Order: sequence, then structure tokens, then C-alpha cells
Amino acid sequence: MKKLFVIMSIMIFAVIAYAAQKGPETIKMTEVFNVPNPTKKVVEFPHAFHQTKNECTECHMNPDGGKALKNIKTGEKLEVGKVSGIMNPVHKDFCWACHTKKNVPQGKSCNKCHK
Repeated sequence: MKKLFVIMSIMIFAVIAYAAQKGPETIKMTEVFNVPNPTKKVVEFPHAFHQTKNECTECHMNPDGGKALKNIKTGEKLEVGKVSGIMNPVHKDFCWACHTKKNVPQGKSCNKCHK
């Protein structure tokens, strides 16, 4: 019985540790990309939802996640610079590129993300 308790404890700890690595449930994109005065409503990226549909390496350079994001078109690190207007790398090379690749309905509609 003692061995069963130890094994169960280890398994529970492993599950909790794995779940903790998955990152936040939502992410405010203006904070990630340092957009001080957005002209549209702030995108609250549903990170937890996207994790149910994608592997970490589809968006992140590191398989463990992290801040280094991937340019979906090239597979290289996403270089953002200043985010301004509609034709910026976040839209073109990250969000829209993924939604186009995965055939997401309304994938380029402003109101889909800027709610």
C-alpha cells in the first residue's frame, strides 16, 4: 500500500508540473509586442484554447514555449519591430499566416481577435 501511495504521489506531481509549464490561459498581445497606444481593441489571445489545437513548436521556437515566436511562413524567429497599422509582421507572418495555413474561418477578420 505504501508503494502505491508513493507512485500515485509522483504521478500527481508530474501532472501538476506538466500543466504548470503550459503558460497562461490568455495573453494580452499589446504587452507581448509592446504596443503602448493601440488603435483597435486589445487582443486577448486565448493561449489555452490554441494549445488544444496546436503543438508548442508550431508557434514557438523552443518546444517548451517561451517568448521567442516563430515566423509561420519561414520557420525562422519572428522579427517584429514596431507594431503599427494592419500590415505588420504579427499579422502577416504569425496570426494570419497560421490561420491561412490551418484554414480558419474568418482568419483575417479584425473583429475575430480585436473584440
